Amino acid sequence: MAKMGDRVGAILNQDDDGTINFLGYGVYERDEVPSSAAGGMAKSLREIGILNPKIVLDNGKVVWGCECWWGSEKRVAETLKDQKVINVDIDTVRTSWRESDAH
Repeated sequence: MAKMGDRVGAILNQDDDGTINFLGYGVYERDEVPSSAAGGMAKSLREIGILNPKIVLDNGKVVWGCECWWGSEKRVAETLKDQKVINVDIDTVRTSWRESDAH
């Protein structure tokens, strides 16, 4: 289990072809109610006020634990090793979720 201030990595998902969509590395800050999530579980947690891990990426953006697979920086780096990896932006992902929820 991560402690506040631990370095972590966040993976959005893995495509059917094995490509890993990577959100980035950052710091596990603390658990709080999601404030910036756009869809899915994070939206529900925000609406009912349930705490979730808050990860502040090195680029300053926040990713919630329920939006991704996350773990220690070392473990995530091992997972990414020798894999096809695409860096994705959480803001772009959230925009896509909002658009799909609107239809």
